[in-house]
Amino acid sequence: MRNSVRVGILLGFVWLSIASCQRNSVEPSANATPNTVAVQPISTPKPVETLKRPTFESDNAFKHLEKQCAFGPRYLGSEGHTKCLEFLIAEMKKYADKVILQESKYRGMTYTNVIGVFYPEGSKEPSKTPVLLLSHWDTRPIADGPNSAEAQKGFRYGAKGWNRLAPIPGANDGASGGAVLLELARILKSQPPKVGVVLALVDGEDYGDFRGNNGEGDGVFLGSRLLAAKLKDYPEIGQPTFGILLDMVGGKNLIFVKEENSHRFAPGTNEKVFGTAQSLGYGDTFRFDESQWVDDDHMPLNRAGIPTIDLIHPLPFAEFEQRGYVYWHTQQDLPEKCSAKSLKIVGETVAEVLYRETP
Repeated sequence: MRNSVRVGILLGFVWLSIASCQRNSVEPSANATPNTVAVQPISTPKPVETLKRPTFESDNAFKHLEKQCAFGPRYLGSEGHTKCLEFLIAEMKKYADKVILQESKYRGMTYTNVIGVFYPEGSKEPSKTPVLLLSHWDTRPIADGPNSAEAQKGFRYGAKGWNRLAPIPGANDGASGGAVLLELARILKSQPPKVGVVLALVDGEDYGDFRGNNGEGDGVFLGSRLLAAKLKDYPEIGQPTFGILLDMVGGKNLIFVKEENSHRFAPGTNEKVFGTAQSLGYGDTFRFDESQWVDDDHMPLNRAGIPTIDLIHPLPFAEFEQRGYVYWHTQQDLPEKCSAKSLKIVGETVAEVLYRETP
């Protein structure tokens, strides 16, 4: 994912020369309200009794996070990428009613989406209007974050890719979202909700140059773009009513703020998820009165007509320089910087959204 242009301006032109290849989105207009201005908080719904459903086991999720990291860096073309793919496929096949593998190539390297389809309660067929949950599972091949010592090496994206490699471990940025989805897969298997669910582990989000191709990106958001473009080729997936992207959801001191692209394209979904979290007592984590712009895997889906939000720990820029995930795109993005408690907050919130949903 990439952060807003205005954040880069606040950090100055020196950092822009480094961070320009990172997730720096184009604003809807030059007069867009800066994210330093407070936004209206969501009206907190009355607490409701948690639905009877399986408990999200955070220890299981954290083990999934550690397992992915044990394969090493998981960028396209790496050994860790190949081994992690085999693991994700095997795990998804344990739980999903149907598993779909979407494959394509970028510069001769294969990237693969692992998609699990879960049928609604009492049905033997996939839903035509499921809920979509997704997360990228690959990792970035270079440590080019604002707090990375490696960023001074002068990374350059050329005809053969990056000129130097300093791959990140990707505990939070890559493994955390997948860890939550795999534990949710176990829950969905044991007790299907009333609605169908699609879990998509998308690949190739973080490989290339976020500023390439005239700002459209080159070698980034590959899996989500493939999913959005080929949706009609897979009737088992149907036409999702809404989507939730999980990206960097496992860091310690986790917070989520209103992601402005999400609220622009999917305000109802944004309010539903934040409202559900607050009703569960997670208002300290889900903060709707602050905001940040992020361009991420949710955008190809929004452009394809699927209102999708991004739950993401803020990137470490501007007012989030200290409260954001400071290990983003660094070689310190390790499991010890993550928390089973954070995974539980996210998993419980998303599970509650799914089980409250009706066809």
